[in-house]
Amino acid sequence: MTKVLVVANRKGGTAKTTTVVNLAYALSEKGAKVLVIDLDNQGHIELGFTAQPDLLSALSQPAWMSEFEEFKGVLAYSDRIHLALAHTDSAFDESAYTLNRFSQLFDNAGDAGHYDIILVDTPPTLGPRLLSALAGAHRIVIPAEPTPLASDGVNKLLNACMKAIRNKHFRASGIDILPVMVDGKLRIHRQTLGLWQEKFGAGRILPAIRRNVKLAEAFAVHQPVSEYAPLSAGAKDYRSLCDSLFS
Repeated sequence: MTKVLVVANRKGGTAKTTTVVNLAYALSEKGAKVLVIDLDNQGHIELGFTAQPDLLSALSQPAWMSEFEEFKGVLAYSDRIHLALAHTDSAFDESAYTLNRFSQLFDNAGDAGHYDIILVDTPPTLGPRLLSALAGAHRIVIPAEPTPLASDGVNKLLNACMKAIRNKHFRASGIDILPVMVDGKLRIHRQTLGLWQEKFGAGRILPAIRRNVKLAEAFAVHQPVSEYAPLSAGAKDYRSLCDSLFS
């Protein structure tokens, strides 16, 4: 069965897209076949992968996507990474969205493409699109910088997801917190990480992604960091995250 991992935070600038791009590449290095689904109409997933200029001409429309106007198509970044890209030029009416809108899409895509893992990037607003994505996840990851202000948002989203799981509105079996942009020299980061471990449990806190300029540089040249700087701290951290999530 294809596993669906949804990366979500109701706040922008929390490395959701960076995490999806680099985790997908780390998974492919381990031999997994990965589908990346972009549900954020900013369309930034595309920026993480399009160093190869001929990719955009390879868009296709698989049958499982036919009823979903959010997407402009699927392209193959490699044999092991496929990208389902969102339209970025218009907003779609989400008033008719149901909570299970994307659950069947994820399942159909996984079966049709024989994917091992589906990674989903989400919008930074708690609207119907995000809720439907969360409802279809098998696992939810909340990336956040370890600061007091970010902690409030993490706490609210995690509690909302846990309540939805208990009420059987979401099918996820696990929710994890991913510390990102971490600087071990900053006392506020160390203190907040300690508070997270006390409040949420050490087992729910994933290996941290350190602050590393190579992550930003890789996006600037439209590559995953493990392609751009394979020996960098950013590349090492996302490989460690991959091992932690899928060992």
